[in-house]
Amino acid sequence: MATATQAFVSLFTGAGGLDLGLEAAGWRPLAQIECDADAVGTLQLAAERRAAADADAQPTLIIPKRIEEQSPQELRKQLGLKKGELPLIAGGPPCQPFTTHGLRQALTDRRAVEVWPTYLQYVDEFSPKALLIENVDGLLSAALQHRPLKLRNADAGELSFDERKGSFLHWLLNELADRGYTTTWGLAEAADYGVPQMRQRSIIIGVKGKTPCYLPAPQYGQPGLPPVKTLKEALGDIEELGPVQPLSSRKTAVYEKIPAGGNWRDLPKEMQISTMGKAYEATGGKSGWWRRLSWDSPTPTILGMPDHSSTALIHPDETRCLSVNECAAAQSFPPGTRFAGKPRSQYQQIGNAVPPLLGAALGRHISDFLVTRKDSKPSPPDWRKTSANRRIGTHGWVIPDKENGHKFTLHVKIRPDHVWFTLNNEDIDSDTLFAVI
Repeated sequence: MATATQAFVSLFTGAGGLDLGLEAAGWRPLAQIECDADAVGTLQLAAERRAAADADAQPTLIIPKRIEEQSPQELRKQLGLKKGELPLIAGGPPCQPFTTHGLRQALTDRRAVEVWPTYLQYVDEFSPKALLIENVDGLLSAALQHRPLKLRNADAGELSFDERKGSFLHWLLNELADRGYTTTWGLAEAADYGVPQMRQRSIIIGVKGKTPCYLPAPQYGQPGLPPVKTLKEALGDIEELGPVQPLSSRKTAVYEKIPAGGNWRDLPKEMQISTMGKAYEATGGKSGWWRRLSWDSPTPTILGMPDHSSTALIHPDETRCLSVNECAAAQSFPPGTRFAGKPRSQYQQIGNAVPPLLGAALGRHISDFLVTRKDSKPSPPDWRKTSANRRIGTHGWVIPDKENGHKFTLHVKIRPDHVWFTLNNEDIDSDTLFAVI
């Protein structure tokens, strides 16, 4: 298990959800780098709470900068570390270049162009024993070079390697393998680790050496395991709501007609058409539109705008948004966690955070691996209909081999528009490669 001597440097810390989880698993944050002023305020509030609980604890260095503005070499020296001495670098770079809700411009997005090369500079300077990266699930399918969907057809010509899905991940995995890291990647479902929320995120774990550290096995919701946590369980201990984002009178009138667990389909037909507008004729499930939450299941993904019609978080019984403290509870933040800034900023910080309970599961798993250097090979991921029909679990791993070429093992089926489809058989462990679909 993790010991108090295990320390990490946190990049892109945000409100510190991942860090709180790692702390719960026995890790100690040496430094946190975050550029958002309100999130920095939240980290300072957490530091005050940490100091009050343990006056002898070493204070965490909070750096209110972009990682590009902080010299990795100066930080390493300031922390008194030699190269290779730091156990872990943790943090999720900005998700906007990869989210399926955006333009998905990957490395052509300015934010990614700046942060990913700098991230690798931190890896070079610290040479930590392990790396932990969390991001939106779209990271795993993002392309190095963005081609708009309307140009992805036969008339527009064959996709180049850099335009294929997964080419960004392929680039990153090779960069890490060049630095001696065996790297595992896949999708984690937060509800599988006790978070009362359905929230899928890509997870990348890199470790020095040639033994993979796979994603941790689910702890809830599977046969023989405890059931997933529900919204009712999440909100049971809340004493103060905190700020509540107001609803317009129009939205209030609509939600008054929707039952707990329902959505726009529960409205009268005429009201469906007038309320949904152009979205009424759009394809897709649209189950998130004008929804009211249910007590008896986890919440959907907590986002930063609880009043938006397509992603709203409306209380099961009361016609209002979940409050700041209720959203924090659904994200599994510890009771009493305080957030700096105005309410809109607090909602955004919470929505952007890694659920602490997911962070704790990852922290324990990596800690155990660093001690034992062993991990059980996972089963191939299955479709999970309760989680947006995506494969949850370890998707693959790469073992570094500069002389003969890095060895990729794939644990999922490959689509023809994916970058893995174009690689030669010798580049992939064919014993575990699923049939191409």
